[in-house]
Amino acid sequence: MYTLKIQKLRNQIARVDNTLEKVNLLTQAIRIADENQDIEWGYDLRLDLISEEIDLAFSTESLPAFAWILQAYDENPELFNEEDFLWQYKWMMSELYDNPAVSREQIEAALRDFEQRLIRNGYGKRAIYNEELSDALAQKDIVAIERALKNVNAMQRDDMSDCEACEMDAEVSATLLQDGYSQAVDKALPLIEGQFTCSHVPLRTAVNLAYEGLKQGDTEQADKMAQLAEKEVFKKEKDSAILISAIKLATYFSYTNIGKAKEWIERFLPWADGPDNRSMFQLACYICEAMRNFGPDESFMLELGNQHNFFQGKNTYTASELANHYGKLADQLADRFDQRNGNHNFRNQLMSL
Repeated sequence: MYTLKIQKLRNQIARVDNTLEKVNLLTQAIRIADENQDIEWGYDLRLDLISEEIDLAFSTESLPAFAWILQAYDENPELFNEEDFLWQYKWMMSELYDNPAVSREQIEAALRDFEQRLIRNGYGKRAIYNEELSDALAQKDIVAIERALKNVNAMQRDDMSDCEACEMDAEVSATLLQDGYSQAVDKALPLIEGQFTCSHVPLRTAVNLAYEGLKQGDTEQADKMAQLAEKEVFKKEKDSAILISAIKLATYFSYTNIGKAKEWIERFLPWADGPDNRSMFQLACYICEAMRNFGPDESFMLELGNQHNFFQGKNTYTASELANHYGKLADQLADRFDQRNGNHNFRNQLMSL
């Protein structure tokens, strides 16, 4: 009986620690549910898949799974509770912003749909403004950041708002761009002292302050932040969602400890096997910057899977090969995002490296 097969897969999922393996097993279970036209199993399993894939550096299954969930609910509202997937909708909005193939019109339509579902379930628009702020920060668009931050702060927190640690981290990033490094350090103090935490805060905050502190010449504070960030990485060394923070920290080390920078790039770059998105643009920029601090013939031992966008059928690559590949990738993605967004924000970031 197919339900027994699904249950066996779920039991297997509960016994494994590897998130990617969990996702693969859930995909198998979903296929069995769909083959047997079991909409309720399909719904529950897809929610599980989305919750697991959020812990990977890149997601590939979540968006189609969530589109299926929305359709299943809209066609069968008596079977499901809409509130059950509103939090996942937040994650999917980030996925839409991340994908340069998704148009602004499609993003705006999804935001309107998300807003309608939030309001009819008794929630405000703060979650919407959280996503708009996140996008503005990714673009480093000062005007958009000011507008989104004002909107966030004008709305009361509710159960669909980002956690307090994530909201504070976003404010620190905004302050870095708006008011400068010293004010951002002051604003970050509750996060650095551990008063507010979440799965990737204070790691993300500490990395950003280490990197910016180095640029501003505050090497003592930057070193403290880098040490904190390194400790946070070691706590989550199997969590590939830390990839961008780890690579940004490696870029910091390329200025302060070239040996450690090489070690971290060799360790974490193989995780960068996802699709072309905002995270890949950021990663490509950091790798290009880091490579400037290595000699062109410096070799890197990289165990890359054949799905990795840098895979060339070997395990040794030079700094010049890395710089060339990721320079081209950053250039292509800047054009795609700027064309989508109707501005030059990603190109400006690339030019400022």
